[in-house]
Amino acid sequence: MTQIEKFQAPQPGEDQAIFLVNVVHVNPGQQDAALAVLRDTVQYVARTYPAFEWSRLYKSIDGKTVINQAQWTSQDAFDSLFHDEEFLSRYNGLKNTGTWEFHLYHVSDYIPQALTAAALAE
Repeated sequence: MTQIEKFQAPQPGEDQAIFLVNVVHVNPGQQDAALAVLRDTVQYVARTYPAFEWSRLYKSIDGKTVINQAQWTSQDAFDSLFHDEEFLSRYNGLKNTGTWEFHLYHVSDYIPQALTAAALAE
């Protein structure tokens, strides 16, 4: 596992970025299997799509969900995933682990820790 860097303030141009939040509601005992499907799928995407910036995969503490949060530079590039047979063959493996839904977002606000915000204001 790689070390996760401290969350940073938005980078220049990030206000135009597309953020994916994909929530998988896993069947009992299938959290690790869902995570493995997403890991494999995201690794393929990372090798194949230049508009893909990064992904974070999350496991809920209660074992009921997995989340894929990802940043893209282009919604068109993201949408093109669903015409990619290799992507679909990997992603559809989630059907064996539970149900899911995803939505795309733009950042509307960035709220840092109060101590950090005070230090930046000085």
